[in-house]
Amino acid sequence: MAYIIKNTAGLINTRLTDVGRRYLSQGNFNISYFQIGDSEVNYQAVPNYNQTNNNILMPAFNAQNDSGAPESNKQHIKYPYYVQGSVGMTYGIPYQDSQVQPVYNAAGSKGFFTTGLTEVQTSSAYTITSNYWIDMSTLAGQTDIALEWDYVTCSSTTGVTNVGDYLTIVFNGGGDCGTFGNNQFLTYKIQAMVPSSAPDGTNFTATLDRAAPDYSSLAPGAYYARAYIYPSGMTALYDTVTPAPFWQTDTLNFESPCDVSARENTPIWNMNIPWSESPAGVFSNTYEGYTQYGSVTYIGTKEYLGYQESSGQTFTNSSNNVRLTADTYYYNSFDETIFVPPQNQKAIAIVHYTNQDIDNVYGEKFATVPFDPQNPTDDIGLARHFKFSIPNLMWHKSNNTTIGQTFYIDPPNYELCVPYYIKSTKNIDMNDPGIRYFHLYDTNPDANQRLNRIGKVFPDQQIVIIDDEEVIAALSYKSNRNWTLPAPKCSQITPNICQTGTTNDGILVNDQQTMWVTYRFDTDAGALSSLHCNYYTSVVGPSTGCTDTSQNVSVKFGAEFPFLNTDPTSLVGFTANSFKLIFQLVTGGGRPNPTAWKEYDFTNQIQLTGGYITAQGMTGATFVIDPDVYTDAVPYELQNYIDIPENGSPEVLNFGDEYYFYGNIETDISATIYEMKYLINLNRNQFTNTSNPTWMSGTTSYVTEIGLYNSNKDLMVISKLQSPELRQGIQQYVVKLDF
Repeated sequence: MAYIIKNTAGLINTRLTDVGRRYLSQGNFNISYFQIGDSEVNYQAVPNYNQTNNNILMPAFNAQNDSGAPESNKQHIKYPYYVQGSVGMTYGIPYQDSQVQPVYNAAGSKGFFTTGLTEVQTSSAYTITSNYWIDMSTLAGQTDIALEWDYVTCSSTTGVTNVGDYLTIVFNGGGDCGTFGNNQFLTYKIQAMVPSSAPDGTNFTATLDRAAPDYSSLAPGAYYARAYIYPSGMTALYDTVTPAPFWQTDTLNFESPCDVSARENTPIWNMNIPWSESPAGVFSNTYEGYTQYGSVTYIGTKEYLGYQESSGQTFTNSSNNVRLTADTYYYNSFDETIFVPPQNQKAIAIVHYTNQDIDNVYGEKFATVPFDPQNPTDDIGLARHFKFSIPNLMWHKSNNTTIGQTFYIDPPNYELCVPYYIKSTKNIDMNDPGIRYFHLYDTNPDANQRLNRIGKVFPDQQIVIIDDEEVIAALSYKSNRNWTLPAPKCSQITPNICQTGTTNDGILVNDQQTMWVTYRFDTDAGALSSLHCNYYTSVVGPSTGCTDTSQNVSVKFGAEFPFLNTDPTSLVGFTANSFKLIFQLVTGGGRPNPTAWKEYDFTNQIQLTGGYITAQGMTGATFVIDPDVYTDAVPYELQNYIDIPENGSPEVLNFGDEYYFYGNIETDISATIYEMKYLINLNRNQFTNTSNPTWMSGTTSYVTEIGLYNSNKDLMVISKLQSPELRQGIQQYVVKLDF
């Protein structure tokens, strides 16, 4: 047992005893009595001694233990004070004054980008190595690429690059360390390596899981891309199997021991993308379907959070208590709201912090205190401090052409910090109020001054769910793009309105038919083929009796292509010289079949510039799916555009194989302290005489200890004062334990 350090310890040091903890575990913890004492004071040993200098032992965990020999111990107040006079009762009645108190802290920013979000972290804490670059002129759509060791070291190297590691390439042209602009980011899984010696290090040729872009038209030695190599899982680089000891000297900031940012912990967030259906064009008889994707074991989280089965829950807005069957939505390129029912949610991205850290880095929950415009402060704990940033995202909803977007649950200048709840339809006892969440918004208002949402934040589970399926595509390594594509407006159109001379028969005959529509861009230079638009838009056929004619389907786009470029050599944004609609006619309701999609090339209906599609060309055309188009369309196979693994190829990167979130998260954190608080009130004429045999009546006495007891007078809590305190007049001691 140690002594209380006088210059650092609190006034009263308190601990549960062994018996107290046992009663607590049995749900039978109660306090009925208290004693005060001066057991560690000798009033006669040293003449004229200043008793307040007396050293006091720390309160002991084992102050009372009744588990049997040899562990049993009863270390009560040895010399208690009498309630009245110099004999008799020594137990008083404490006053319970328990409190609930929220506390807040700032967890800081964690992720792959620097605090300003303008550079990639290059240090050995994040990368295996950041010291390779690529001559972009050597890229011609092949899978074998040459990685050259940079003679200027970006950062120290953590380890050796191996097959299976992830390779992220930033095609910025300069190949600079960390920096990037409005450039393409692509992440590959290294399938093979062939090393070769070089004067400044070791070069090697890496075989990628799919084709590289085509920049062969660039001048040799003039354009470089920076390569970052990351481990293939939560290895010791990000997280250790055995946690670092809490008492390590480098884990503590002794000047600020409560500052969680000063602790040693994992610097990144995890991410898993479970799919519950295969993407359009995946033929699972040959190629791996969603049941073989890397994050399939997270589908249960989709169900729990209301993204799978529609009948299991409703969603409620706490501000108006309106119940909805779906609370996932996005706006198409004409600012129309598109709701996505749970059964139509193909995939979600689960961003979580799963590691072996000793510290509880994110407390009990994310802090979600709304900003009060009547009392504008920037105190720790505001929901406004939660920031979900994707610095390399080319967001089609952006109001400018600058790469990167930060999302908020309480965006500045908006009053959107409203909790929502998932309510179970099977267990009504859960529904007061339900599973709490907040929507996650950007800061790009549309024409109706509405911000775009991309997902939900569950502060109590400390997870972020991205349910916007285009953002999911941009976060997915295999999609081959870090830009998002807008959702078109699809609607019925009477035959021959936009196209004359065709049949008067429409493709949709009745309301039992649904046309599902998406699309894709392709290019022969720069960024090669990527995943089609991951939004699926549906159009239901005409209601019987409402019209005498069948209907075709029109597809129109609004002005949401800020990153579509016509010069692949500029390395800005992305280019396209091919546009195809992808569609499927489904009868009787239900989801489209991944193997029954068809594609049709509409490029000849777009006005091109220099052979490339422009934003104006996309917004200036109306595309129509009629019976002739549907007949002439060919089966859509995703393998024709992206190399996807065949069945039985788990080593090849596929959808769902992501394990880290390539972005940053910053938040304040919160915990609720439940204070067990007892007031020890000493009246002027009570507890004035001590049973300490060294004390003489009529002289001063000092209090050093307080014991709290249950009705059986078992010592439940023992408190020791930092220094003996003079007993005089009316006094009150406060004994607190936090839970």
